[in-house]
Amino acid sequence: MYQLKGDGWEPVSGGESDTSVYRRGDVFAKCCSTNGVRELRDERDRAEWLAGTGIPAATVVDWLESPDGACLMTSAVPGVAGSDLPSAVQVQAMESLGRTFRDLHSLPDCPFERPLASVIATAEDVVRRGAVNPAFLTDEWRLLDPAELLARVVAERPYIEIGADLAVCHGDACLPNVFFDPESLAVTGMIDVGRLGIGDPYLDLALITIQLYDEWSADPTPFLRAYGVPDPDRRRLEFYRLLDPLTWG
Repeated sequence: MYQLKGDGWEPVSGGESDTSVYRRGDVFAKCCSTNGVRELRDERDRAEWLAGTGIPAATVVDWLESPDGACLMTSAVPGVAGSDLPSAVQVQAMESLGRTFRDLHSLPDCPFERPLASVIATAEDVVRRGAVNPAFLTDEWRLLDPAELLARVVAERPYIEIGADLAVCHGDACLPNVFFDPESLAVTGMIDVGRLGIGDPYLDLALITIQLYDEWSADPTPFLRAYGVPDPDRRRLEFYRLLDPLTWG
């Protein structure tokens, strides 16, 4: 693991990746071992690109490498994480979230791709290694073997690929990764963009809507209306809700 130099770095809890995160003032440092350098470098490149698009996001402050690993330093995003917003402002926040993701998905000329084939290949690897985290699965899915869940994904793939629109996707669109101004409820920034790339925007829509339901106990209709899909393809949403937890491990 890359070792930070200097005083004042405080460890930050949270996150699911094999990295250690620290904060000093308005700078976050995400450190990894040699095995994670490629993945962290990919996150750096995506963060640099997104910061230049006009979409509010964390900016890259520094990049450090050593024989022990690497460290990505990014600016702290102002505001409050979506997971920490009070229930009284959730409808307004959902509308702001919908508009922001509509803008993200409308960005042109993204140099990064995340095709469905590669996402399914990641899921196949996680399942093959027996590395699926049951905490990411619903109660119903935990009753089944991960290989059976993967088989459902593979069976649905032809339907998903036919007619799929492609757009710039965040790839890990969960409430802790989006920050809001606590007064205006405008989105102030996105973080953890290591999975950003051209893909099916329903991936982001699926993750956000299930988070709104699970974390806020909220009807996601205001978000979907603000985004522009008041009547989404439910089959497509369910597909990505099942696929995503199979890709972490």
